[in-house]
Amino acid sequence: MTDIGLPLARPASYDLAGLGRFLVRTIAPPAIAAGLLLVVWELLSRNGVLSARLLPAPSKVYDTLIRSIGILMEQAQPTLWGAVAGIVLAALLGIALGAAVSYSRTLMQTIYPTIVFFQLIPKVALAPVFLLWFGTGIEANIVFSVFIAFFPVVVATITGLQAAPAGYERLCRSLMMSRPKMFLTVKLPFALPHIFAGLRIGVTFAVIGVVLGEFITAQTGLGYIILFSANNFETALLLAAILMLCGVGIVLFAFFLALEALVTRLYDSR
Repeated sequence: MTDIGLPLARPASYDLAGLGRFLVRTIAPPAIAAGLLLVVWELLSRNGVLSARLLPAPSKVYDTLIRSIGILMEQAQPTLWGAVAGIVLAALLGIALGAAVSYSRTLMQTIYPTIVFFQLIPKVALAPVFLLWFGTGIEANIVFSVFIAFFPVVVATITGLQAAPAGYERLCRSLMMSRPKMFLTVKLPFALPHIFAGLRIGVTFAVIGVVLGEFITAQTGLGYIILFSANNFETALLLAAILMLCGVGIVLFAFFLALEALVTRLYDSR
């Protein structure tokens, strides 16, 4: 006999089954599509429809990836740490400036149009300028990465901090709550989803910025490997380096997804 009015606890097997169905629905369609694409690509390459020089078979790319995994892992390190430094600095600057701009109409009218103006400038055209200013080291790549990843974080922060309902702010003022406390207890929880959305976009831009910097400096990193492979028509190595670069981007993107889940859970538990 069960207690009237009390919800029955779901067995653990039920939750696991639901999770399994969710994963199947989420992962199966793109996995099947990717598998079919690879099979068709492999068949067309082996039958000579696709040029092995311009677009080698996936098996050839895989073999090259395995043979070159040492050098690719070594060259992935400056790309990874450059992107990490870029997104961290972009997050610090973007969130701080976004918070300042959202609290000051004067700053909004003064600084925000300038930020938009610089965002409209083609980033590739500015790469040689950063090279002249900061040299050919990793510093130039990091600064270029920050410059590209900065804008989505700023916009997302401003949008998020303005997302709190006006009634909440009036209630806080009626309770004589200080502005820092109102920021932490009302504005920031509403802004967190927007901020993390901007960070997820920014982290992809940070990787792009580092790779573009490596194209210009042409010394180290996966960008250098890609450029070197393209100049020597080593398409298999080029695609293997791109796969490694995708891995770097996925790791950073997954980190921010996990960080968002952790921060959201901490705020929900308060």
